Amino acid sequence: MKALVIGASAGLGRALAQQLGASGHELFLVASDQQDLLPLERDLSLRHGVTVHSAAVDLADLDPDALRHQVLEKMPDLSALFYVAGCAYNQDNGPVPAGVADRLLKVNFTSGARIINAFLDHLDAQPRGLVVGIGAVAAVRARGDNMIYAAAKRGLEFYCAALRHRYNRRPLTVQFYRVGYMLTSMLGGSETPLPAAAPEKIAAHIVAHLEEDFGMRHLPGWWFWVCLVLKLLPWTIFKRLSLEAPGR
Repeated sequence: MKALVIGASAGLGRALAQQLGASGHELFLVASDQQDLLPLERDLSLRHGVTVHSAAVDLADLDPDALRHQVLEKMPDLSALFYVAGCAYNQDNGPVPAGVADRLLKVNFTSGARIINAFLDHLDAQPRGLVVGIGAVAAVRARGDNMIYAAAKRGLEFYCAALRHRYNRRPLTVQFYRVGYMLTSMLGGSETPLPAAAPEKIAAHIVAHLEEDFGMRHLPGWWFWVCLVLKLLPWTIFKRLSLEAPGR
């Protein structure tokens, strides 16, 4: 498999790049800072003997066609795209600065949709193309924390669900994961009301199930039941509930 990983330099994206590299897949890594990418690129190449390319791209200032050209020039037989990028803002619980709102929307949704859209025709032409989107349990039901972040992640989730419906009779597979709290910099060391998972374990699960066509899953799996309860709670109870934690 030849894989493009968007948001590869930290957290789940970095863990996913490491898992894919260890499995022998050729990689094209994208993140905002080339200084973060280069050590990862060299490490994966040396440790696993795989070909790794990289590019620094600001997802809040994106030209998807330029990215498509850059990736396909190095990896013309690209077969998989992973959109793992995300950003959160601790005060996303009311009015936020316009620039912050814009970045939350772009990184968590619109840039993801634009990048996937730019590569769709290429991935659909592969014998077995794959799109994997990463969302968040914060998007399961609207609440007064992480408001723009959760709305953007819900948008990405909806878009990936629409893609799966559109391409259901094609070789292109679309997977989507609602991920719970993770031990990453987005959490910032904050306490969480439910256990936080190691990104390496989440990445290992994703890589182990690349061949499956399941639509959406929750990771860790027990989040399915938590999200189901949250969706079914009457408003009189739900409005008193807080699951506040940055980014999830």
